[in-house]
Amino acid sequence: MFALSCKPEDEIITKNQNAFLAFSVDTVLFDTVFSTVGSISKRLKVFNRSKNAINIASLSVAGGDASPYRIFVNGVQQVQASDQVILGGDSLLIVVQVTVDPGQQNLPFLVKDSLVFTTNANVQNVKLIAYGQDAVFYNNAVLPCNTTWTSEKPYVIRKAILVDSICRLTIQKGAKIYLSNGAYIFVKGSINVQGTAEEPILFTNDRLDAAFKNAPGQWNGIYFLEGSKDNVVNYAKIRNADIGIRLGTPDNDTIPDVIVSNTIIENMSTAGILTFTSDLYAYNTLVNNCGSYTVANLAGGHYTYEHCTFANYNFIFFRQQPSVVFSDNLILEDNSTLIADLSIKLSNTIIWGSLPEEIQVSSAGSKVVIAASNNILRTQRQAFFPGNIQHGSNISFPKFVEPEAYNYRLDTLSPAKDAGILTDIALDLDGKERDDLPDIGAYERQE
Repeated sequence: MFALSCKPEDEIITKNQNAFLAFSVDTVLFDTVFSTVGSISKRLKVFNRSKNAINIASLSVAGGDASPYRIFVNGVQQVQASDQVILGGDSLLIVVQVTVDPGQQNLPFLVKDSLVFTTNANVQNVKLIAYGQDAVFYNNAVLPCNTTWTSEKPYVIRKAILVDSICRLTIQKGAKIYLSNGAYIFVKGSINVQGTAEEPILFTNDRLDAAFKNAPGQWNGIYFLEGSKDNVVNYAKIRNADIGIRLGTPDNDTIPDVIVSNTIIENMSTAGILTFTSDLYAYNTLVNNCGSYTVANLAGGHYTYEHCTFANYNFIFFRQQPSVVFSDNLILEDNSTLIADLSIKLSNTIIWGSLPEEIQVSSAGSKVVIAASNNILRTQRQAFFPGNIQHGSNISFPKFVEPEAYNYRLDTLSPAKDAGILTDIALDLDGKERDDLPDIGAYERQE
């Protein structure tokens, strides 16, 4: 009976001052956090390596109520907790969040504090560090006409913005645009995105922690609505959305409503470029890692692609359909079919991926014209792509440097080297000069 009444050793609270706590990390570090926007949750585990229990007499955020940091202990938000017992060999989970106050400056600023643990007269600390960033916020906003965005502060879009009819949004080099989950950029007027090779313009998700860096589908996309025209997207990086560029601007001419140049579109959960009965010109553009399509031109239209690379490997997604679709038709929700003439001009372009067939051509009876020259295409559809077309079963045929790491530059032995036709596109996607025997694709191999 005496033995049964004894308290287990791991429940006996030690008074030994040499019994220290251990921590999963010595610093809880948050990547850039926009001011006034709460962070993701970070976890800190507190371990008791002793065979006996340890009582944490006091656990607190050093900055107290004024601190931007908050903690959750046993699921309860608090600034200070007391008498937290950790059994021998057990652990305690603490969740940490931060909401940064505006720093009234353009550059990122450091936000520091610490967690203080007191046990048996021992005081231990875990640092709390975040980098705050002031930003310009938009939430369901219609932009004033002739708005200009600069690189001084990033722009954070919640829900949506609209560039209205006859209005223009100009985005200067180096600007960064971050979009919240489900956010849109709608364009009824026009946008002029003017980045440079050294200072491209970034469109991406507003969660900047490492876990979100390459996660597709975190915002909805850039939507060009009916009536939009005179759009330029030059030296941009569009990442981690559902659709990179969605264009639906039917009209009676063949003038490109959007010109996309020197641009990277990647990690789209649905499509990189998705168009409906529209006119588009793209050159020096890389589209990669999309859930369904790198490019889909549906219900006709007029499209020109020069020195582009459209590459879709199954690194994240499981695909069964070709990643490039050219179609003169589209079946609508009421089962009616929208049909229009389709014109495709394709030169010095790579279309490749992990499937044996990466191009689908669909014709419902309208006029379909495809002019293709000096391309590397993963397709068996020679009837649609006569001429200097190379195709094969070798998945690494274009010999990109490292597709898994988003590097679609050409390897030394790439068959795309010197195989292109000379054009007036003198520089490649990196801003490097092309020679008199240009390479196929968005990049010129630099020896």
